[in-house]
Amino acid sequence: MTFETGQVLQNRYRIVSLLGQGGMGAVYRAWDTRLNIPIALKEMTSQPGLDPQTLAQLRQQFQQEATVLARLDHPNLVNVTDFFEEGNNTYLVMNFVAGESLADLIARQGTLPERDVLTWAGQLLDALAYCHDQGVLHRDIKPQNVIIRPDGRAMLVDFGLVKLWDPHDPRTRTAIRSMGTPEYAPPEQYDTAGHTDPRSDIYGLGATLYHALTGQSPPTATQRIVNPAILSPVRALNPQTSPHVETALTRALELRPEARFKNATEMSAALKYPIQGSTRVVAHPAPQRATGTRVVAPTPPTARRKATPWKWIVAGGAAILAVALLGGAILGTAWLFGDRPPTPAVADLASATPTGEAAAENVPTTTNTPISPSASPIPSDTDTPSPPSTTTSDTPPPTVTPQPTSTPLPTETPTPACPAVTGPFASIWQSEQARLGCATGAAHDSWMAQQHFEWGQMFWREDTDNMLAVHNSGIWGSYQDIWHEGDPEYSCSDSAPEESPPTPKRGFGKIWCTYTEVRNGLGWATDGERGFNGTVQDFERGAIIRTDSGETYVLFDDGDWLK
Repeated sequence: MTFETGQVLQNRYRIVSLLGQGGMGAVYRAWDTRLNIPIALKEMTSQPGLDPQTLAQLRQQFQQEATVLARLDHPNLVNVTDFFEEGNNTYLVMNFVAGESLADLIARQGTLPERDVLTWAGQLLDALAYCHDQGVLHRDIKPQNVIIRPDGRAMLVDFGLVKLWDPHDPRTRTAIRSMGTPEYAPPEQYDTAGHTDPRSDIYGLGATLYHALTGQSPPTATQRIVNPAILSPVRALNPQTSPHVETALTRALELRPEARFKNATEMSAALKYPIQGSTRVVAHPAPQRATGTRVVAPTPPTARRKATPWKWIVAGGAAILAVALLGGAILGTAWLFGDRPPTPAVADLASATPTGEAAAENVPTTTNTPISPSASPIPSDTDTPSPPSTTTSDTPPPTVTPQPTSTPLPTETPTPACPAVTGPFASIWQSEQARLGCATGAAHDSWMAQQHFEWGQMFWREDTDNMLAVHNSGIWGSYQDIWHEGDPEYSCSDSAPEESPPTPKRGFGKIWCTYTEVRNGLGWATDGERGFNGTVQDFERGAIIRTDSGETYVLFDDGDWLK
């Protein structure tokens, strides 16, 4: 059924525009007249010629998608708010998500920055861990089904191939079996037995991240079975990719499920930190590593400077882009973005037709002075007597006209690979340039927060709204702040807040409670959170931060850090 603009369904949802049309139905942008918010309306139409059993299975699958999505509640998943039937058709009502598909970003930019890709990967893996804990498999993870909102948050959408999974009952199946999209589907999804588990989603996300970092979709699983060497290493296509990231993606894309990461949490940890046993080339002698000893500023713990809700990192433009969720097995699996900024963009199906980033130095530095090669001795002239001249004529020899002396060309001054870094971190950059890369901005003051733990500390940067977990073991990780004003002060659902040792709260507490590797790696807090004005500078492959007490931390994108 095709709806006209302005038509109202269920006395509530007013049609605004058609977003995409597929073989099994359509997706509309609509307006919820009761809540006064935009929504996406996904329709499954009756198909003429389908036998009653197949049609019943399709309806069951569609209703299952609605039921599953309605009970999922995660910041990186789209929400279903309603499900209804009208006439012979069924409908899903979903939040209207702003953003652009990862597929469109890749098509527009080619290879994407590793820092952005790893940030999105962490969010998506957190969403997958949540889904798998709920017994839900996505089974159709691909760039078209990842939406990047203008605030930088990655959203996993389109649960059209969703499967309810029970680790104790491998016979669990979907009503309609589908292989998904070949470049991103693991070989077990081609199996007629249809047995898939969380490792299938690990493969799909690994293939998606491979595409984002290399600009090329991976070969299909069937192609790789025939020719295992057909999958090019990530760093062969994008040498700027960190070695540990390449190692992690290679494992995620293993053809045998048992060779992949066991779960999303394990893969997330591998992408944040170098995998044990991987190698890394260090260009310069490293400064002294951090130890358990730390200097704590005498300032008593204070609240953060301001209590406004913390912002999400903005990775895209300021324009609002509109996205609507579509079903895979039912409506197709691609996303349509009809209008570009400043007009919202919208989503579609693969089968749909579109309608549309000066304290004194306290870090030891190493100056690498190039050694000039020793000058080669010049052999001395040998006094060889000239042979006696023989005069054959009294005619003087002709005068040789001297050739003009050429003027030497001016010596070209070599252009440095990066503009020189000046300011408080100049000497650190000179020592660590090979690992940090070029500066992406000048050193600047930033409001920060800090809290010490048994085996490390956490920082919050106001300028990026990022949480930094710095472990005394020499590794660190970056996490987007997921706590907002109005959320509970304490986030750990498995334990009551404690005063001694103190339970972290607010933003630090949310990360500490949510991420097992942070909680287990840092241990208990040893003091309260304090705010201060710090100094930060960002680089292509890392950052340098300095506290108000003069402690300086060099953070490398490969997960290593120095103090």
